Amino acid sequence: LIELGVIEINTEPLDARIERRLKRFWENTSCPRCGHQSIMTWEKHDRVRCRNCEFKPVYTHGTPFHEKHLTTGEVLLAFTLYADTLLSINQIAPLLGRAYKTVHTAIREAEAAVQRGFPLTWELFNQTIDGPTQVDESGKVCSG
Repeated sequence: LIELGVIEINTEPLDARIERRLKRFWENTSCPRCGHQSIMTWEKHDRVRCRNCEFKPVYTHGTPFHEKHLTTGEVLLAFTLYADTLLSINQIAPLLGRAYKTVHTAIREAEAAVQRGFPLTWELFNQTIDGPTQVDESGKVCSG
């Protein structure tokens, strides 16, 4: 379907939203190098700048989107498709028009970042879930 032009994936709107959110995050955080609360962002540039120490990372610095051969939207889409569907990396890579290894690396690094980012959540799951368990959309826990 992709080769026939029936399916076309355009992540530009998603890329723009992620960029705005990450830049907003940078504006409200301290510099990772000097700790000063003086980060500047620009709408037209992919760099942010600390007014105090002149640190100038790209806005994706310190995120799962940093230094990938995929756009931010493609990383998020690939991870979501892999985590929420039965699609394999072999099926996702052609959807994005990317190599298997590129998509595999992005998904694995995003997965690791999610696990690192929510240690309290994983700890809570490990303490409360004993045996096969399901949680429905109301939040009610049902044993299976």
